[in-house]
Amino acid sequence: MLLLQPACAVWHHRSMLTGTCHCGAIEVHAEDTPDEATVCNCSICRRYAATWLHCTQATVTIIAQPDALDTYCWGDEMINFHRCARCGCLTHYTCTEKAGIDRVSVNLNIVPPEQTTGIRRRRFDGADTWQFLDD
Repeated sequence: MLLLQPACAVWHHRSMLTGTCHCGAIEVHAEDTPDEATVCNCSICRRYAATWLHCTQATVTIIAQPDALDTYCWGDEMINFHRCARCGCLTHYTCTEKAGIDRVSVNLNIVPPEQTTGIRRRRFDGADTWQFLDD
């Protein structure tokens, strides 16, 4: 379970966040989002340079043009990473059935900065200790 960071416990009912890949072929809409996002340093998240906003399937809507989503499942097959097949932007990840977790994590970096005001970025050590580094 290398990549399944603990879910953020603080939730805030804010207006919907909307992000897109660079070319606009994929839109991600998230509502009832947490007040904290995770920056993980595990081998894949470090390479992706993503900031994860952990949500549930019920609170995220993905709208993708035909053939726009490309998926990569790594290592222990717990997470499917989704990116745009056209522009390459990493938009979100979903947990597989094997993971047994209801999670869709949105890459907060695809959301315009004015929508992310007030969301704390927490550093998570997914490479070693599996603990938050900013506690």
